[in-house]
Amino acid sequence: AMAVENVLRLVHEAYEVKILADIKDDAADRPRQSFTDFLKSFLVRKYGLKSIATKQLGEIYNSVIAQEAKLERVRCFGLISGMVDKEGWSQGMCDFTLNMLKKVCDLDGRAPNNISEWLSADKEPGATPEAAALAMHEVSRTKVCPLAASDSVIEEIGRLPKNEAGNVIVHNLLMFAIEYHKKSVVKVKSGFMKLFLQHDTNGDGVLELQEFSAMIKNVSSMNDEREICALYEEAAAFEDDDDDTITKETFAELASKYQFECPTEFLDDDPPPE
Repeated sequence: AMAVENVLRLVHEAYEVKILADIKDDAADRPRQSFTDFLKSFLVRKYGLKSIATKQLGEIYNSVIAQEAKLERVRCFGLISGMVDKEGWSQGMCDFTLNMLKKVCDLDGRAPNNISEWLSADKEPGATPEAAALAMHEVSRTKVCPLAASDSVIEEIGRLPKNEAGNVIVHNLLMFAIEYHKKSVVKVKSGFMKLFLQHDTNGDGVLELQEFSAMIKNVSSMNDEREICALYEEAAAFEDDDDDTITKETFAELASKYQFECPTEFLDDDPPPE
């Protein structure tokens, strides 16, 4: 496997190039490339030959698997790239985490094309506590995150490990962002399931159109019955069976896709009802 310093140097360069590519994609209203696809094309561009790039990707993967339990920085990349905990990976989590990295750079006056050099030059690169807290506040309120960070979450950022300069160590901040995003996804899905059960007035575990319609009006600005009907049909098509009813799991998927607002009374830490 590749020496860990070399892996990290490549990782930092990949973060920078991906963030710069995301800036361009966002500006042109293009969907962002998934990190996995990006990584392959990044290595091909870097080494010029697909065969070398593929070999390097294999070496990076072996290093990540060997080192992730020992080094937070490596684990962080493993999670962002999906090399570690593949089931837990999502485009949203990846976008959220890289947006956090870009935002702390913006707030600390660091240019995005300086990210790689900054991360590689310093044993413990840090973001000022103010930038770390504000980044979490702002980025968690954009479409890449299902749940806006509360004051208590922002206070936790102040307690993350600091470097000698008293700044929040960046990979600890990114790990915190990854965890926060994963927990938010679970909490919001669970919240939507609880909301669903409240609207399942006859308690049969599925929603008929009337129940569904009342619920959608509760969580979105939709009130056109035709629009709601189309959404109902889309949700029913998610289900594997033939009948046109909707279960709580399907509704949670749909609600996450359309980024409906889950009412706060359902966003507690209790697990979703069985």
